[in-house]
Amino acid sequence: MTALLEVKGLKKHFHVARQNGFRTVRETVHAVDGVDIEIGVGETLGVVGESGCGKSTVGRTVLRLLEPTAGSVLWQGTELQSLRGEALRKARRDIGIVFQDPFAALNPRMLVGDIITEPLKAHGMITSQEERQQKALELLKRVGLRPEFATRYPHEFSGGQRQRIGIARAIATNPKLLILDEPISALDISIRAQILNLLEDLQAESGISYLFIAHDLSVVRHICHRVAVMYLGVIVEQGSSDSLFVSPCHPYTQALLSAVPVADPTARKERLLLEGDVPSPVHIPSGCRFRTRCPLAQERCAKETPLLREVALGHWAACHFAEADSTP
Repeated sequence: MTALLEVKGLKKHFHVARQNGFRTVRETVHAVDGVDIEIGVGETLGVVGESGCGKSTVGRTVLRLLEPTAGSVLWQGTELQSLRGEALRKARRDIGIVFQDPFAALNPRMLVGDIITEPLKAHGMITSQEERQQKALELLKRVGLRPEFATRYPHEFSGGQRQRIGIARAIATNPKLLILDEPISALDISIRAQILNLLEDLQAESGISYLFIAHDLSVVRHICHRVAVMYLGVIVEQGSSDSLFVSPCHPYTQALLSAVPVADPTARKERLLLEGDVPSPVHIPSGCRFRTRCPLAQERCAKETPLLREVALGHWAACHFAEADSTP
């Protein structure tokens, strides 16, 4: 597999201040605290986890909407963080993003045709209004929308239609990678399958790669080739979609999968309930970050930080007691 994107040791910390009586206390939020991922050409990598685990921050840092605190992001072998000026603009032309909220992601004062061709204008890829109009019609057709929509405003459309408009804008420059930040979580259930089918059709048509950020595991299994599970800023398990869903090795992954609804009640396995809440990203537990909620936690877990190790071919887990034949 040819690596399109390589992320190594990525960290993103935020410095915040809070009032403690008359005193201002400055703290550091460890949103992303050492993430390694790789995406190949035409591949979909899913990043999953509870809200606040850092998965969206990873996506935004890769695109340099946020500057990383540490680590490297290699885009086709080139360090993305070192690029400036025209070189950075060219790299960004190859990476698009689709945001979670289709109602907030579109400028309400712009016509749809102008919205989806704005990236082409910004990158100097169109030179005339006539060419811009033609490109708008082509992009609308690619995402399954009617040509006359180009002369309407975003408020005239449903959530699913707005997300199609967002996708049209993201693919306008023919990017090689799309960062999909929970692209269907704000949509009605009846619309989600349509958007997923659109994404799969676009990938089959152009060979585009996806970084698919989500919390819905059933969706991730359907669309992703590989999956990385995040907890409190780090990846705790990573592997192929089939391997991870059939034989999850980390207790956190097992608990997440046990909560996924299944159509056949007789096939449902016992629910694994986690005690307590996710710790604050300001005050990270020592050793294993999951130990405060883990049913397998022992004294060793508080002293030693488990590293990702290969428990099966292409399947990695960060747990002292992970076994390849674990089942949810």
